[in-house]
Amino acid sequence: MRWRWCVPAMLFLATAASAQRSQLARLDSALDPATRVAVLAVVDSARVARLPADALINKALEGAGKRADGPRIVAAVRALAGEMRVARGALGTGSRPDEITAGAHALHAGVAPAQLTRVRRSGVGRELSTPLMVLTDLVARGVPPATASSVVIMLERAGLRDADFTAYQRSVRQDIESGAAPAVAATTRARGASLRGRGSSAPRPES
Repeated sequence: MRWRWCVPAMLFLATAASAQRSQLARLDSALDPATRVAVLAVVDSARVARLPADALINKALEGAGKRADGPRIVAAVRALAGEMRVARGALGTGSRPDEITAGAHALHAGVAPAQLTRVRRSGVGRELSTPLMVLTDLVARGVPPATASSVVIMLERAGLRDADFTAYQRSVRQDIESGAAPAVAATTRARGASLRGRGSSAPRPES
């Protein structure tokens, strides 16, 4: 019986190790030696701290793809690692790698750590990657961080699923592209989605 569980786990670990080797090989071809050494130092520190190292490698590869110079790539990777540490502190030590990465991107967009904590407390028991990605997208489109976090919390409390969050995000984007004020679009759509999710007792956004 144990082998039935061990074999899939071993296959998963082997696949993950293979993917990681592939990423490191891409770093060899994408970065100059000095930049690669500096990036790998950050990646190794992240692994020791149990942070999502893959996201840091992807960040370095993204910079290389944009033809950024070595110091800028290293600075971006270090900044992301720092944001990951803050995000994990705000979201809780038990947060999943995808949640930590999404939280780090939200921080980079301008969301405060305390707002991430509020999102976590309102979403207890659910995976937060999608709500956090929607939060980041709202802020990137001009919704004030406090308003964006409040509407995401409203949607969490209304019991929306990931697909509902994605539909909400799409609707807000379309409203903004049509000329609506970002905060108005985000709040109005959140109220409608919340009512559909829970009924007329949906809470109002927090101030």
